Amino acid sequence: MSILKNISRRSFLVSSSACLALPSLDAVKKDEADESRKMLFIGQGYGFTNKGFYPTKAGKFSENGLPSSMKPLTPHINDICMVDRLNNLNWYGTHAGSDGFLKAGGTVSSDILAGSYLSKKSRYQNLVVNTSLYQDGHGRHGLSWDFNGSPVAGIKSSLGLYEKLFGGKESKKQLMMRIKERRSVLDSIKLNSQSFSRQIASSDKEKLEEYFQSIRHIEQEISKELKWIDVAKPKAPFEYKAPVVAGKGGNSKEMDGVKDIKLIYDMIALALQTGQTNVASFTLPNQAVLSSMGITKHIHQLSHYNASREITELSMQRDTMNMTLFSYALSKFKETKDTEGKSLFDNSVIFYGTNLSTGHSVRDVPFILSGGAMKRLRRGEYIIPSHKKVPLGNAWLTVLQETGIEVENFGHSTGAEHSFIA
Repeated sequence: MSILKNISRRSFLVSSSACLALPSLDAVKKDEADESRKMLFIGQGYGFTNKGFYPTKAGKFSENGLPSSMKPLTPHINDICMVDRLNNLNWYGTHAGSDGFLKAGGTVSSDILAGSYLSKKSRYQNLVVNTSLYQDGHGRHGLSWDFNGSPVAGIKSSLGLYEKLFGGKESKKQLMMRIKERRSVLDSIKLNSQSFSRQIASSDKEKLEEYFQSIRHIEQEISKELKWIDVAKPKAPFEYKAPVVAGKGGNSKEMDGVKDIKLIYDMIALALQTGQTNVASFTLPNQAVLSSMGITKHIHQLSHYNASREITELSMQRDTMNMTLFSYALSKFKETKDTEGKSLFDNSVIFYGTNLSTGHSVRDVPFILSGGAMKRLRRGEYIIPSHKKVPLGNAWLTVLQETGIEVENFGHSTGAEHSFIA
């Protein structure tokens, strides 16, 4: 029996089996997107050090040079585009460097929305890899949010990703039981929603239709699982070995962040290459990166880098390492061939960023774009939009549209941002 209370723009349907929110979906067109395109979203958490990271002026990197902390990107100097001074309007989460970045004031994050277009024929709509170290500059959740505005928990470790891509402990019988259970819950929700629909005003019919869209989305996920249940996963090209800090021995529980990130980039490239998904997102394990560098300071302490010259230098070292790892990811995508023998890089959009520009500032945030799927991207340039306070949602809207995803708006967008489009 459903319980009805406080019907409003954000209504709730409550049953004995589940509680689902009526979502505030972003307006989308129904055109088919090009499913040969891939997307990778990387969230760093916390910001960058002003000294050494940000270019001193807009223009081509080949003419102005890369700042010292960005030097590891030299092999890709003509393949990256850095867009600066974007603003996630009404976002004040200074310790949540990832939580609100990909949704820009909306309900669903850009990676989950992109997956619903680009991964219709893949085994997984999205691969969401979330650090288990939630308090190290990402906030409480991570990058990804579903169509109901709920955080996507995702995969918590490189081992979890390995098992998801190349096999796991769940038998076919167990999988079928889980699908049957989900269907039972869904049937109960649908039955209650029919009764619910007769009790609401006509002004809420549109919101209820959005809710039904969410139900249909879950049904599509279940149908996809059934379709792939008898299709074997790819054979693992390597045996998983836990990336632990060097010198601590086989019993070490301290993760080596540098090795772990490289391993995850390798597996994401494999997942995209083999068509298991076309969209992945990854929140970096910031504290583990520091540990692998021999830095004992906490990531939060490092973000207050103006406290001393020592802290500033360590923060700059962190920036350089993160760019070294990002460069590794770009090289991996260039070396990896897709099913048609083309470079994975050429069919991908690769994004890197954080919801903080520097220290704890949530204003004027940058992101870096690369890959060949955005044909009109102004590669090899540092872009500063000519007008101030460009909504982050405008940039996401442009990225999605330029990747062939026909969205009409996204989050708090007021229109497309063309400063980084040729």
